[in-house]
Amino acid sequence: MLCVGCVDGLRPGNATLLDYTGLDGCGWVIEADEGAVLEPLNLGEFISDPDPGMRLRVEYEEESDYFSICMVGPMVTLLACESMD
Repeated sequence: MLCVGCVDGLRPGNATLLDYTGLDGCGWVIEADEGAVLEPLNLGEFISDPDPGMRLRVEYEEESDYFSICMVGPMVTLLACESMD
């Protein structure tokens, strides 16, 4: 089966949504295909019903004025985010 736009067997998109809500101070995070874990400040503006493992196409801007209790990656503001599922 051909998967146009796939990277290493992943479905199209450039990131995967992960549920870190079980970890103290964490919520939904986005793992970029290159390995960076991002903590989005405004995910709810784009996705109303998040599902772990969702493939996303995202554009973001890293924020330097925010700090996270979760501390798994940089805080980001999503500029664009769409589900590829």
